[in-house]
Amino acid sequence: MRRFFDWLDARTDYRPLLRPIRNRVLPSGPSWWLTSASCLLWLFAIELVTGLALMATYSPSMASAWASVHYISQSTAGSMLRGLHYYTSHALILAFLVHVARVVLTAAFRAPRELIWVTGLLLIPLMIAWAVTGNPLSANQKGMAQIEVEANILGSTPVVGPTIRRILIGGDTPGNLTLTHLYFFHVGLFPMLAFALLAVHISQVYRHGLSPLGQPRVERRAMPYWPHQTIRNLAVLSIVVGTVVLLSWRFGAPLDAPTDANLPQMPRPEWYFRWLFELRRYFTGQWEFVATLVVPLVVLIYFLLLPIVDRIVSRRYAMLLRLLTVFVGIGIWGWLTFASLAADWNDAGYLATQRTSRDLATRARLLADARSIPIEGAVALLRNDPKTQGPLLFQRHCASCHSHADEQGQGIVSQQVSAPNLYGFGTPRWIAGLLDPDKLALPNYFGNTKLADGEMAGKLHELFDAAVTDAERARLREQMALVARALAAEARLPASAAADRRDADQIAEGIELMRAELACTDCHRHRDQGDLGSAPDLSGYGSREWLAGMISNPQHERFYPGDRNDRMPAFVHDPQHPGQNILNPRELELLVAWLRGEWYDDQRSSTGSASGIAAERIEVDGQPEMTARH
Repeated sequence: MRRFFDWLDARTDYRPLLRPIRNRVLPSGPSWWLTSASCLLWLFAIELVTGLALMATYSPSMASAWASVHYISQSTAGSMLRGLHYYTSHALILAFLVHVARVVLTAAFRAPRELIWVTGLLLIPLMIAWAVTGNPLSANQKGMAQIEVEANILGSTPVVGPTIRRILIGGDTPGNLTLTHLYFFHVGLFPMLAFALLAVHISQVYRHGLSPLGQPRVERRAMPYWPHQTIRNLAVLSIVVGTVVLLSWRFGAPLDAPTDANLPQMPRPEWYFRWLFELRRYFTGQWEFVATLVVPLVVLIYFLLLPIVDRIVSRRYAMLLRLLTVFVGIGIWGWLTFASLAADWNDAGYLATQRTSRDLATRARLLADARSIPIEGAVALLRNDPKTQGPLLFQRHCASCHSHADEQGQGIVSQQVSAPNLYGFGTPRWIAGLLDPDKLALPNYFGNTKLADGEMAGKLHELFDAAVTDAERARLREQMALVARALAAEARLPASAAADRRDADQIAEGIELMRAELACTDCHRHRDQGDLGSAPDLSGYGSREWLAGMISNPQHERFYPGDRNDRMPAFVHDPQHPGQNILNPRELELLVAWLRGEWYDDQRSSTGSASGIAAERIEVDGQPEMTARH
């Protein structure tokens, strides 16, 4: 081996290059305090290597970014790689803060090490900017919302703010150029700047050596760096990297839903920017730049000038100044961060939005795992998903009158209930309630409409009043249950196909009761019996075609023509000109599919609609009950 290294040195002259490392000494002996610098350097190396590995598969465009990151996450190795890159970035920022605190407390910034201090300080905002530009690269909902907020913060800077914002965003709103610019900053400009600062920083460290750690009471002799300090460095690095690896293996890096401006969002910055987010509450409007520019700049300048301030202050008060700098700084940062988090913990709207965001992220990953991501990008996964878009469309167009909430009030609750609650619409249970004269007049059905005292209510009361004995009432309720079962079968839900075949006799009996004994077809049309115009057509009741027709034009002769309609507008009044309607054809299809409980579910293999959605249902009291919830 000696001959090999002699041969290598004769050709490369490597031994003089390694001499500064081999000759390093510890003026005050080894210390656990000194491990922070080595830990930072190796975390930086891990971040660089994992980032280069991710570049091999990542595709920076709005149509492909989320898809490529999801593809990486599908394999165990890819998920681990993303996790290492993600958690190392957070560990890097935290380690920087610890390192700066150590340098301040031990006065390691004193002459002749001022350049070490300055280059190290400049690396902190650079590392934070590096992390900030990486968060949105997957084109996820949270990251893109964050970068827009952060760009607006920078845009509030006087004179240069709007220009900086346009450079960061690549235009007025986030888009393809946003990812292109951020990718350039994240993998090009910022790494080069970091390497330049690190080169100066490390060369100065080797030129001037390590500073003594304060003034120990017992003078310790200088010792070589290797192996005394190296062992401590490896011990701390093993703990930090082990924690990062554990988090990466256990949780992986988060992947929010693909970005879509139509989805609910309340963006918040990462933990290291929470203090600034909270500080903005105290400087609003035209004074916002004080929080976003003046305060951070003053803090940075103070730390840059700390070697000069420390030299001016007498030795007697220098230690007190350093202690106040560290602990007051940590206290203010911690208080602002905690205040921001506490405000969100007590904000019901924010918590609800966060839960919805997590559900949407899970839903997007489920759909991406089950299907090919469309060529227009991952955003189409949720835009074409009834389970996602249905509640949004219902909230926007229907919730002013209708609710869609279960008995516990979970779901969409209208502020002014003036029409039936459509949760479980078309199921035997829902229809049975509609055929009960006591429930028909309640707000969940027709209680707040003019139909509460209409012909149907009168007919039901007449039937139940005629049933005098308990046996007659029980028989009438059984008949109504059979009618409800028959009407539910009209919806032809794929998930209920097996139950419909099993209950064919009950369905046939229910149809016969509608047509004969109960005389429903005196007012309603059902297939070849009854006339249109006096009451809604029961042919295909609750089916996709029936619901689409009812929503499109409730005043059609099949439903509630003329003055029989109770305030419900026509959402598709002009099919020949889709742009003039309240709902376009795709929105109508999504809303109908959601109301029918039809969407893809990984626990089902059946398909629901022509768009290939599976129906999700569960059994409640022996009857299929919709589980669609917002």
